[in-house]
Amino acid sequence: MSRSAQHLQEAADWLTRLQRPEVDETDWLAFDAWLSEPGAQEAYDAIQAVDEEIFHRGPAMRSALTKPRLATARQPFALDWRWLGGLGATAAAVAVAVTMAPWGELLPQPDTLYTTAKGESRQVQLADGSRIDLNTDSHLSVRLEKDARRVTVHDGQALFDVAHDNHRPFLITAGDETVRVVGTKFDVRRRDGQLSITVLRGLVEVSTDGQDEPVRLRPGQMLEHTEGAASVTVSKVTAEDQVGWKSGRLIYRDQPLGRIVGDINRYFDRPLRLEGENTADLRFTGVLIVDGQDAMVRRLSSLMPISATPTDDAIVLRGRPSASH
Repeated sequence: MSRSAQHLQEAADWLTRLQRPEVDETDWLAFDAWLSEPGAQEAYDAIQAVDEEIFHRGPAMRSALTKPRLATARQPFALDWRWLGGLGATAAAVAVAVTMAPWGELLPQPDTLYTTAKGESRQVQLADGSRIDLNTDSHLSVRLEKDARRVTVHDGQALFDVAHDNHRPFLITAGDETVRVVGTKFDVRRRDGQLSITVLRGLVEVSTDGQDEPVRLRPGQMLEHTEGAASVTVSKVTAEDQVGWKSGRLIYRDQPLGRIVGDINRYFDRPLRLEGENTADLRFTGVLIVDGQDAMVRRLSSLMPISATPTDDAIVLRGRPSASH
């Protein structure tokens, strides 16, 4: 088997594996490692393209297969290959492999998974006209149903611009929160058990497990929540600051260094590591341009009382002695 064919098979396996209910952080870490292999992202995109095509054509194909057939007029199975034309050669090769698989494997999966690798952003246009912009190192799944549009944010950050549809609410699950909208624009961030939702346009309702009444958010408001906690906080913010990542800027107002380092580590393979008492609690207000890792660290070090020391496997940030006084 050629390496490209092997990647296609592995991509199909990952698409199935990550849609299982028991998927956990170990699976996501292994998937991230696989995506970094040359050719893996292209293979996964090709598999997704075919999966979406099958999803849309699945009902008609199942209907054709379940029609009664006369034993004396048995027709050979025929597949219309014309729809492969727009998928590209790689995706077409995947489609050939899929159509040769048992029918049970051909049935469309209920969800479509969208991911970005470290340092990557991606825009997804859904069939209903909604648009999703994924930030770096993000994972979410989408299911478009007759009476609802459902998204699960497994990890990461995404900006949603939802097409208006009174008959099909747009429902987003992120941890123990559910966001309900009809047509609006808002940002959802789920990182390390911390959730935030910021509204840029329209209204959203956020329901949290254990709460009787949903929280309604208006433009310029941000809801923050720790997964598993009983309460949420709502504050007024400059909404554009929360989506600065769209234009390559990370904007902070009195945020702890631990949060900033966590964000930067989403972009690069070589991690930043914090050492020293209270270093993670140092506060920062400012703008970081997302370009090279070394350049970002130099800017951060010039704006905060910290030092940066490269090691073989990381960059260590320590608070300077004056920072603790």
